[in-house]
Amino acid sequence: MKKVDLEAADPKVEPFDEKLHRIGRATIGAIPVVGSPLLEVFNSLLEAPLNRRRTETMLAIGAALNDLIEQGVVTEAGLQENEAFVSTVAEVCNISLRNHQAEKLEALRNAVINSAMPTCPSDDYRQVFLNFVDVCTVSHIRLLKLFENPDRWFADNNRVKPYQTTVSLSQIIASAMPELIENHEILDSIWADLYQKGLVEVKQLEMILSADSCLSKQTTQFGSKLVTFLS
Repeated sequence: MKKVDLEAADPKVEPFDEKLHRIGRATIGAIPVVGSPLLEVFNSLLEAPLNRRRTETMLAIGAALNDLIEQGVVTEAGLQENEAFVSTVAEVCNISLRNHQAEKLEALRNAVINSAMPTCPSDDYRQVFLNFVDVCTVSHIRLLKLFENPDRWFADNNRVKPYQTTVSLSQIIASAMPELIENHEILDSIWADLYQKGLVEVKQLEMILSADSCLSKQTTQFGSKLVTFLS
């Protein structure tokens, strides 16, 4: 079965037409008033890292899609006709240029994969979810994944759960991600953001609950859909 050509996305040598384009811009920049060679130097400093990010994103997406093609889950022809998938790839490429953190890039890659599936959410959900990833922090994503199923999260990550009979969500976070507790201003801001967006159920992190309640699902149905889309 035909796969996605990953070599086309990872050129080892700068294409000749792009080289001519670059030289042409440098020549124009040398003309007085119109521009300066310094502009070309500045552009070169940014172009290489940005092109590398774009290439790395496309290679990661392509490798994941080839796995799905091998499994018979999707076909290349089907992906080309899937408007939701094509739109998601275009948006993810743009978003990835503005982000460098591995967890956000992984979430974006997963969003592309899920957009290729028959279970892809509607355009409204997909757009809202991608916008969320674009502006959120990695801590937003970590907290959502933690509170989608806290009990399972502690088991999967080999962390010790708090054993008090009554605890708060902030104590759960302290046990799971102590680095987040160190800066309460940031944590409170992130949690308020998740609550305002309708992604978590409990408004106050300091609210005292039973241990069983704190270690159960705290995300809303909307939050769960977002976690699934990014997983």
